[in-house]
Amino acid sequence: MNSENKLEQVNNRIIEQIAENMKSYGFPGTIGRVYAIIYFEGKPLDLDTLSEKTGMSKTRMSQVLREMAQINLAEKVFVKGSRKDFYHIDRDYYQNFISLFTSNWKNVVERNKKIEKKNVAELTSILEDNNSSDEEKEKAAIFMKQSDKSLEYFDWIDRLVEFFESNEIFNHVPKRVEK
Repeated sequence: MNSENKLEQVNNRIIEQIAENMKSYGFPGTIGRVYAIIYFEGKPLDLDTLSEKTGMSKTRMSQVLREMAQINLAEKVFVKGSRKDFYHIDRDYYQNFISLFTSNWKNVVERNKKIEKKNVAELTSILEDNNSSDEEKEKAAIFMKQSDKSLEYFDWIDRLVEFFESNEIFNHVPKRVEK
């Protein structure tokens, strides 16, 4: 096997490794593949080029790029002399990890806080309802305590997300300095 083939094999292996890593963060492997392709090109790429390089349809590629933009992994950039949309990625692995990590947790917290808000409203109505039995009120009070604990937990996750997003994490777990 010649050097060019070996390099292509290594490149493909790295792309698959990044795709698998993306899955472990809870995102589709296609995001990892697209990220890796843009990363190794070293420049912003347009939808047509990315569709061609991945074998994905333009519609699917557009969805993947939108999803990447939502989680702050890619952004649309202007390229002088072209009417096409080009996409650029942040090459900072640390920042990308923070974006991936926090976007998942933000969604979890938001979804669960909505559920807890509904629960608290319903439990409050049971506790204030004169027609509720003592047994129902007792059970509602137990659920209310559990909701309070859940909300405390989700507040903790919010603060953890802020800890990462503020980059305070690097004061406690510093990046290794390149040699």
